[in-house]
Amino acid sequence: MDNLLADLPLWAVMAVIIVGLTAFAVGLQAVIRRWIPEIQTRRHNDVAGFLAAVIGVIYAVTVGFIIAEQWDNFTDAKERTYREAFSLGAIAEGSSVLGPAQQAKYTEAVLTYNRAVLHWWPKQGHSETEAQTRDAQTLEPLYTLVGQAQPASEAQRAFVQETTAELGQVARDREDRLHRAGQAHLEWPLWVLIAFASAVVLVFCALFGLETRWLHYTMITGVAFAVASNLMLVVLLNHPLSGALRVSPDSYASVVEDLSTG
Repeated sequence: MDNLLADLPLWAVMAVIIVGLTAFAVGLQAVIRRWIPEIQTRRHNDVAGFLAAVIGVIYAVTVGFIIAEQWDNFTDAKERTYREAFSLGAIAEGSSVLGPAQQAKYTEAVLTYNRAVLHWWPKQGHSETEAQTRDAQTLEPLYTLVGQAQPASEAQRAFVQETTAELGQVARDREDRLHRAGQAHLEWPLWVLIAFASAVVLVFCALFGLETRWLHYTMITGVAFAVASNLMLVVLLNHPLSGALRVSPDSYASVVEDLSTG
């Protein structure tokens, strides 16, 4: 289900989750009012209200924790792409200490790498990409340039040492990005937990008795909208690189533009 939603544009995801769940809740309310007319007597409201409050707190804590953890994962993925792209840009610019000829080689290697990343970047709903585009994202040319460097000054030696360390971090960020592109963040047991908790909240709210029909439907619609909004956030943040709400490759494009025009 989550993979199917990842194929849809943002407006369609909102329509499916928010409109669909709200319609389901209103329909459930209609069925309960029709087949269990006793709820309109409100004799059970004290108990139902207490249980609904307890369940609501548990739901808020559980789903809130999951959304917060997913947001941390999303922002971490974004920060890693920025670090990967701009670290390479800094290496290309810092290579000026080696002379114009070497700087041209470093710049070309960085441009080739970033262009390969842009070509590889997953389209919405498609986390897997062609093997050759993944293989093109290699740091080997940069490692070769650093290995062949013969520093003749303190500035050049410092550049070689810092670049070696930076390339190690860039390689780790690269592997992390490739891994995230092919994986959903949320495991299926947590999906079961979220679905069950959401269903329990809606059922208890539907069982809360009110004589006024329109007010009862308005209340259940509001609760369903809030629950659906949480579910939509979970779905949108579950694929940080390929979902409807995903990290943009703007940092790589910015480095390519800067180095191409510089």
